[in-house]
Order: sequence, then C-alpha cells, then structure tokens
Amino acid sequence: MGFFEFFIGFRYLKSKKSQSFISFNTLLSMIIVFLGVFILIVVISVMNGFQSQIKDKILDVNAHITLEHRKKKPIYNYEKIVAQLNKRKEIVSAHPYIQGQALFRYSGNIVPAMIMGIGTPESKPQNVTKFLKSGKELYTKKRGIYVGSQMRTQLFWYNVSWVDLIVPKGNVSAKMGMTPGIGKFPVLGHFKTGYYEYDTSLVIMSLKDAQRLFALGNVSMGLALKVNDVWQLDKIKKQLSITYGNDFDVTSAKDKNQNLFHALQLEKLIMTIILFLVIISAGFTIMGTLVMVVMEKRKAIGILKSMGAKPNAIMTIFVLEGFLIGLIGTITGVVLGLAATLNLEAIIKWIEKTINDGGTWLYSTWLFKQLGITGFNAVKLVPDNVYYIDTIPTQVEPEFVVLISVIAVFIATVAAIFPAWQASRQKPVDTIRYE
Repeated sequence: MGFFEFFIGFRYLKSKKSQSFISFNTLLSMIIVFLGVFILIVVISVMNGFQSQIKDKILDVNAHITLEHRKKKPIYNYEKIVAQLNKRKEIVSAHPYIQGQALFRYSGNIVPAMIMGIGTPESKPQNVTKFLKSGKELYTKKRGIYVGSQMRTQLFWYNVSWVDLIVPKGNVSAKMGMTPGIGKFPVLGHFKTGYYEYDTSLVIMSLKDAQRLFALGNVSMGLALKVNDVWQLDKIKKQLSITYGNDFDVTSAKDKNQNLFHALQLEKLIMTIILFLVIISAGFTIMGTLVMVVMEKRKAIGILKSMGAKPNAIMTIFVLEGFLIGLIGTITGVVLGLAATLNLEAIIKWIEKTINDGGTWLYSTWLFKQLGITGFNAVKLVPDNVYYIDTIPTQVEPEFVVLISVIAVFIATVAAIFPAWQASRQKPVDTIRYE
C-alpha cells in the first residue's frame, strides 16, 4: 500500500459535495463502532469490578477455609487443633467459632439474624476487628453484641441499646421439641463490611458469649482459617484435607460460594457476546456504506482504472476506507470508554443529583401541590440492597481493551472486502460510458 491508495481512501471518507465534512453514512458507521467499543469497555469493566469486589468481600469477611466436624458435632478439643494449625506457615490465623440462626427482637419487632460468635481477649480475628466502626475497644472484653450498619439504622431509629436474641437451645424431646434460649445483650457497637447481606442480618459477639447463649459449654462448631496466599487456596485445602479429613469437612470460601462465582462468570460471558453483536452490526453498516460509496464513485473508479490503476490498488482503497472507519471509531470508543469507566462513580452521582434535584423541584411546583402530590422518593441508580455493595466498582483489564480494539478494527476491515472486490471488478469503459 502506497501513498496513492491512502490518499484516495482518506478522500473517499468525505462527502461528495463538501470536502470539509464526513458523509452521513460514514459518520453513522463510525458512531456504531464507537458505541460498540464504548459500551463494551464500560460494561465489562463494571462487571469485572462487581465480580472482583464481591469476591474480595466474601474472602475478606468470611474465613478462607473452615473445618467443621463431619457429623456436625461440637469440637471439644478445639484449643489443641488451633495450636497445631497456627504452627503451619501457610496459615495466618485460626479461630474457633460458633455460628447459628437466631431471632433478633427489639421494640416489639422480630427479624431473623445470623449469629457469629468468634474471638477471645487473647485472640481477636482481624477480619472482624477491621470492620468494627464503633466499640472496637470493648470487643471480647465486655458482654454484648455488634450489629451491621443497616441494622444499626433501625435500632437508632427506635432508640434501642439492648436487644433480645432467641436461639435453639437444649435437647430435643418428643413432648416439648427444641427448647428456645433467650439472651438479653447490650449493643456495644456496629460494623460495616460493605456487603449488604452481612450488614443487614449478621450479629457478631465473642466466642464466650455465643457458648453461653447456645448453652454449648467450652466447645466450638468450627474453625475459621485465614491463609497467606488466596491463590493457593485449593492447594492448602487439599493439604488440610489429608491431615484432618478423617474427622472434619474442609471447605473453602470458593466452595461455599461456587454457584455465585459461576453465575458471575456466566453473566459476564453472555453480556460480552451480546455486546460484541453491536460491533458485528457495525460491520454490516460499514459494508452497506461502502457499497453505496462504490456506486457513487463509479465514474471516479473508471477514470482511475483508465489512468492505469490496477484492480489490487482499487481494492486496497476501499479496504483501507473500512479500516479507517473502524480505527477512528475504535480509538474514540477506547478513549471515551476509559474516561467514563475511571470517572463512573462521579458520573452516577451527578446523574442521581440532577434527577433528585429536578424531582424535588417538580414536586414543589404549584401544579403538583394542587394535585395533592407532594412526596418524592430519592432515586438511587445502584441500590445496595440489590447489588450487595455500596459503591460502583470498576476494573479495567488492559488486555481485554486491546482485544476489543483489535476485533473491532478487524471486523470493520473484513466488512469492506466485499464492496472493495466489487469496485476492483468494474470495467473502466463501461463505468465511463454510462456516467
């Protein structure tokens, strides 16, 4: 390809009547390529961010690996096992815990809750203390509970500082069934993990308080382990299964949330395929555009051929035009897509503020007052009770951006081959005779 083909191909991007403006069809093709690349980068970056954030939250809040008795029995010699586990170099910490369902009662309200009893004055789990926002100095030192930030809002609304916890307790009998246990606890503070499910239903207390509440004695229901390398999770789990597998079920956080991780991967794959169809549709638009350009430039093609231009040169001109359309649309999509992705949080907040300010003003107007409409609920584009997290995470994968760019330009170039082949087959005498 020489300067001649590049010069003619670039001129053909412009309109016939005015050389200073791009033709409408060419501009439309560029816009479709731009939209496909832009949407792909933004959507996949957000999905990567969501997936990574949810995984991080699960691995951060939960234990990396748990050991529970195969017969679901209490673990009586947990101190000995914890001492053994803490000697292993691949394990950062091991903490006994008690976990169970409960009813959370306050001011006449009863809601289900999950109890997590973990930690002693001598050994406080970091994955708990790091999330405590208030009362951290009292954790394991004073009898009481810690509630999630969302649950704390409800307690604050009702001005509640003491709550009742109702749990299954005692032995099962044919006459009475399971005897419930009730404990009254002060609310010592609250925590915020950013994971909605935990912040609305989890109640944390010390191991000692949980043992008393469930009337279990000095036992634990499981052991929570944190490892020093989460990428070696499967390998460490296998090693622990060899050592403790006869008596304990060894489960990793990936095993417990396997369905969620698979669903996230499948959602990302389907969304990627759907969005790539946008770029493919841009390829057909480019093909149609170049077919019309070939029809429009019949006379020019005839003149070029009569002046000695070879079929390969004519074909190169129109393939180059498709390449330039894809390249310009792709570069614009990448630049604006990355800019939108890196500033998405601010953009969403600005949109929310604009909608809410406009809605508040609208509902305060005379017309709406006359209609008796005065209430306005603030709009939140990403509600945390739906998406589990309270921010909009984004994660750009450079290799994926490069892949999108290459495929977009490739599709645009391939789409130009058929119109270019048609143009190269035209005979100069016929095209000039009928023009």
